[in-house]
Amino acid sequence: MPDPLTDCIAGYVSGAVGIAIGNPLDILKVKLQNSAASTRLVGSLRLSGPDELLLSSSSSSSLSTDSVPSTTRIQTGREVTGYRYLQSLLHGVAAPILGYGALNALLFASYSVTLRVLDEFTPTIPDVAKIFTAGTIAGLSTVVISAPTEVIKCRAQVSHGSIRPGGTTKKTVGLSSWTVCKEILKREGVAGCFKGGLVTGFRDGFGYGVYFWAYGAAKNWKIVEVETSVQHVLHLLIAGGIAGCMSWASIYPLDVIKTRYQAQLANDASLHPSERYTSSWDCARKTYRAGGVRCFFRGISVTMVRAFLVNAVQFGTYEWMVNILEGGG
Repeated sequence: MPDPLTDCIAGYVSGAVGIAIGNPLDILKVKLQNSAASTRLVGSLRLSGPDELLLSSSSSSSLSTDSVPSTTRIQTGREVTGYRYLQSLLHGVAAPILGYGALNALLFASYSVTLRVLDEFTPTIPDVAKIFTAGTIAGLSTVVISAPTEVIKCRAQVSHGSIRPGGTTKKTVGLSSWTVCKEILKREGVAGCFKGGLVTGFRDGFGYGVYFWAYGAAKNWKIVEVETSVQHVLHLLIAGGIAGCMSWASIYPLDVIKTRYQAQLANDASLHPSERYTSSWDCARKTYRAGGVRCFFRGISVTMVRAFLVNAVQFGTYEWMVNILEGGG
């Protein structure tokens, strides 16, 4: 088992690499999860088939471009190859790269320390239980980073693709993570950065417990006794992908609630009281009332693709960094 410092460095690098690769699909995930959060749509536009995603809207003409709109419509098919669209896929990536790099460093270091403590003081407990427990504790320890990072990321990503107020053409508004952060602090204070912290904690605690358990199980399962170097690399990538998919599948409804609650502005005057979320629980109730169970699994197919790719690369990068840091080349 790597020492905590090695885990910290390897975790930071792997987290940053994973987010850089997965951000385009993460934008789609967040937008799908937040879709239809309001029944009010932009009347001047029309659906033109499956190429468009319709997201919850705010038609207030007084909304400035410096604040995060609560309405957005994006093109996911026809414009995906356009330069402006590809450029916009980077919106919201700064907060995740900086935040998740630090989060992953804390996650892997906490996991390493917790597992060592459990091995020392509870030697009779099965390894599976210790791995899950260590993953859960490690996940909970990251909430101080993940909560504000998620709020900023969701607001920045939802801002992309929105219609510029007063505009007659499809000009998009894309806010940087720094702009979103300043707006949150200005309008909601420090507490605004931790909006949805409770549901984020539940999500991360259970999700990372499953994450480390699934990776350990998949990593230890072998088709052949002696693997070639290529087989070993492929094995690690597949194990990471499986871990990511199982983790996200186990907590996806919680992530939908978190996204919808965090993406909504606290003082959006355009929202009807019945549409305003006062808490994560209130968000869950109103989401269910609006669309039933299906709402809690909106965007899961995109998430599974992203989870496999990102976590395959992330765990592969982690193992590679550990090998370098421990002098294995």
